[in-house]
Amino acid sequence: MNRPHWTHHSLGVPPTGIQRYEWTFSDGTTASGPNVTRSYPQPGFYSEVLKVTDKVGNVDYDFAELQVLDPRRPDQYVPGIHATYWPTLDNRVGQPMTFKVRSYLKPDGNEVWDFGDGSPPVSVKSDGNADPQAKDGYAVTHPTFKQLGHYLVRVQRKDKTGLTATARLHVRIAAE
Repeated sequence: MNRPHWTHHSLGVPPTGIQRYEWTFSDGTTASGPNVTRSYPQPGFYSEVLKVTDKVGNVDYDFAELQVLDPRRPDQYVPGIHATYWPTLDNRVGQPMTFKVRSYLKPDGNEVWDFGDGSPPVSVKSDGNADPQAKDGYAVTHPTFKQLGHYLVRVQRKDKTGLTATARLHVRIAAE
């Protein structure tokens, strides 16, 4: 598979004042530094995490999404995924939130949410983009977060061949 070169510049992160760059990849491996290169042994839709910490300790996250195709079968597309949530600002402990997800190109399987808070995974099923204009094509769930903090939310969908699509969201929860 190809070896993409990840750089903080490709994500729009300004380099001034940054103390640390920490990457977490879909397979659980990590790397540090503003620029990293890695291989992807399997096709899929990946969402990689970049955590930046500035000189005064402020933390923020960004995500790099990548579709990896099998070079022997470039016509075989991997499943795609789109996730979002609302409200996106001023979220509070115990406040109900709305999370939506929709997968593309592969109708089989379910989307599974991991809200990053230790709660059990939540399984939902979107329409797989059967009707691109369908108002109810997104699957919806309504979690609440019990503690303040930064949460890295992940949602994945596997197709029947084992190809995975992953999306990530960064959710900030403030005190009540």
